[in-house]
Amino acid sequence: MKIIKLEIVMIIILIIILVISIIVTLMTLSLIIGLIMTGGVPFISTSKKDFQNILEAVDLKPGEIIYDLGCGKAHLLIYAAKKFGAKGVGYELTLWPYLWAKLKIYLTKANVKVFRQNFFKADLSQADVVFCYLFPAVMAKLEPKFSKELKSGNRLVSYAFKLPDKIADKVVITNNDHAELGKIYVYNY
Repeated sequence: MKIIKLEIVMIIILIIILVISIIVTLMTLSLIIGLIMTGGVPFISTSKKDFQNILEAVDLKPGEIIYDLGCGKAHLLIYAAKKFGAKGVGYELTLWPYLWAKLKIYLTKANVKVFRQNFFKADLSQADVVFCYLFPAVMAKLEPKFSKELKSGNRLVSYAFKLPDKIADKVVITNNDHAELGKIYVYNY
């Protein structure tokens, strides 16, 4: 009898290990596929401690629409909706952060929509504010899109990486060492 119970426990443990292994493998594959689909843009979360600084730097107002290009798990958008009364729109290609974002939005009931779409193909004309935390090469590719689609009075806020050909209207430093990672660049269009 004890041997049968031990075997059942071992089988349950093996099933749990198998399920965890499958989940980790799928998450890893999702990240790799996401890197390929985005042309090398990795999934890196914005520091939560800087959310307030970012949204204050861009002077986000209640009712404004903020877009997040490569929104990951949509933490910044949810924060903007809950703390600033903004409407959030995010774009994320990598599957597991996208699914996580959908779950977080549902659970928090935030006024946020997330699309599993390439942000290069997204229409930015309805945004009041666009947020980016993207590598310099991607920012350079996006710069003409911003000039074409953002209207007068729209703002772009970039965390850590600036646009190559446009001078920021405001730079906020959030750390003591003045490293790029702690800088917030705000551009008025």
